[in-house]
Amino acid sequence: MAFSNDSEWLDSGDFVYTIHSVIPVEKKQSFELLQHQMNEAACGFDGYCGQSISFQDKDDGQHVLATTRIVFQTLNQCLHWLDSPERRRLLHQAETLMDYRYHGTLEADSFDQWIQARQLEKVPVWKVNLLVWLALYPSVMVLILLGNSTLATLPLPLNMLVSNFITVQLTGHFLVPRLSRLYENWLHTSSTRFTWLGITSVLLVQLFLLTLFSQWPGMPWDASDLSPHGFVLSVVQCVCSWNLG
Repeated sequence: MAFSNDSEWLDSGDFVYTIHSVIPVEKKQSFELLQHQMNEAACGFDGYCGQSISFQDKDDGQHVLATTRIVFQTLNQCLHWLDSPERRRLLHQAETLMDYRYHGTLEADSFDQWIQARQLEKVPVWKVNLLVWLALYPSVMVLILLGNSTLATLPLPLNMLVSNFITVQLTGHFLVPRLSRLYENWLHTSSTRFTWLGITSVLLVQLFLLTLFSQWPGMPWDASDLSPHGFVLSVVQCVCSWNLG
């Protein structure tokens, strides 16, 4: 089977099983022969897409790092080949005739790449936006409080430019990634009940933050007319109207 470009395999969604092996320089030719035999044997297995081999010289000048990528359409098909009598026979033959000891380390990212590529359902945009909103609100409020004596003294266009840059960096690099991990199951769930539990938790956190920032001493705004109780009622009414709709 003809070898393909590694980057094409990694983007194809197929399962790529990557093995790194350190071999003596004098065993390189024997290693290539073994992999050629492996490739011919694997061609008879369902889902086999091919393999590639690359070599990199080690610093000691006596060994090379061989990177072998074995590609199957599915993980189960790859495991069937790895545990097959045909493959074990070739490895035993290499150890007997070529005095080769097959030893290498698995690249764990192979499994991560395959799992991510096989996620058929994308995260709904509205869920991502909800987490961004959850991260953005406290970021903006805290920045207003801390910047009352600094950013607030700048002209409004410059104030907004600097403030937006700070909040984007804070939410994009810190808050949103952590919220995404916290809400990972909710982001990918198709359960209506679990979805509404996640929405409710976000609204409750926002309600808590609203109350906290409204009552915090020394805030540069007047919140005397704000009624948290009325806000709660409006949120409940909104959620109920969505649920009934």
